[in-house]
Amino acid sequence: MDEIKFNYENKKLPVDIIYRNRKSVTIKVMPKDKIQIIAPNKVSKEVIEKILNKNTNWVLSKLNGFKDFDDSFMNRNYVDDEVYYYMGKPRYLKIIKDKNIDNQNKKNYNYIELRGANIEIRTNNWDKDYLKESLKKWYKIQSEEVLMDRIDFLRKRSEDFRKIEPEIVKVKEQKKIWGSCNTKKTIYINSKISMLPVEAIDYIIVHEFCHILHMNHSKEFYKAVEKIIPNYKEIVVWLKENNYKFILWLLVIINNNFLL
Repeated sequence: MDEIKFNYENKKLPVDIIYRNRKSVTIKVMPKDKIQIIAPNKVSKEVIEKILNKNTNWVLSKLNGFKDFDDSFMNRNYVDDEVYYYMGKPRYLKIIKDKNIDNQNKKNYNYIELRGANIEIRTNNWDKDYLKESLKKWYKIQSEEVLMDRIDFLRKRSEDFRKIEPEIVKVKEQKKIWGSCNTKKTIYINSKISMLPVEAIDYIIVHEFCHILHMNHSKEFYKAVEKIIPNYKEIVVWLKENNYKFILWLLVIINNNFLL
């Protein structure tokens, strides 16, 4: 892995360069003054430095944006009053410790439900790792229900959406992306999607469905998305600015792509 430097507030920040088989350069900015560049295999460090310098203002704006970054969304302790999101609204975690001595089998159990502004977990095991896994499973179940509801809604609303027929649509844990689509017409949607507001959920579904028509991010692809979600550009900007709020087990990254 190569490395270059970026000047920021009288410091020289290390910038890691990762080479891959691709045509564009991606600059990633992360909390704690971390910068990473993903570049095509044969691009020289000099060219990468020029691209980085050309986009100095963009990088600075993102680094500055992370100065007041609330990293409580990244450092979860799974305790009362931590903020999680459901359908775009903040919810407060409430753990009800069930110390029922009649539980002779001593099996771990939990019951999770929404109560007002809270996500309430009734459990006999309040170990951090157990609560984390319990929430993961709960979000996946919620996401499966929300996904089917929104697909039905989009099919009723849009003739263009009705024409797109994937083979399989599944919810699965994905650490870095909200969704994916492969050449077998199988679509995977992130198991945390129920954290998002409905407009963002619809956009992610439509984005992946449109990959059935275009397995790329060409102009034709985005025209197909725009037919169904006319304001998709606003939603993309909103997602980039707010992704960190919906972290349960994911690192927040802001990136931008630059064609060579």
